[in-house]
Amino acid sequence: MAAERTTKTSDPQPELEERMALVKCPECSGDVSDKAAACPHCGYPTRSAGRVQIIEKTGRVWKAIRLLGWLLVTGGVLMLRASPETHAADARRFGWLIAGAGVACIVTSKAGAWWYHG
Repeated sequence: MAAERTTKTSDPQPELEERMALVKCPECSGDVSDKAAACPHCGYPTRSAGRVQIIEKTGRVWKAIRLLGWLLVTGGVLMLRASPETHAADARRFGWLIAGAGVACIVTSKAGAWWYHG
């Protein structure tokens, strides 16, 4: 039982070394504890605990609506750019309708992504 106690008293030293490792400061190359918030030599922040990064995710539905809008705009423009002799007035009106629906999809997706930004 005494042997167990001596092994337990000799073990805390390596555990302590694992918990408090020293790393090099990227600014001054001084030794800094990995638990320190800043370098004691130059004051360079080592942890980003105070920094906040905001990431806004756009839902897949809004991206799909935007893609549909761009496809509709492209299709409408292609219909309008075709030679006017081959298309009647109804076909040109249909091209404008498709392009307008595409613009509406793009505007809707932008507004929806803004409103539900997550």
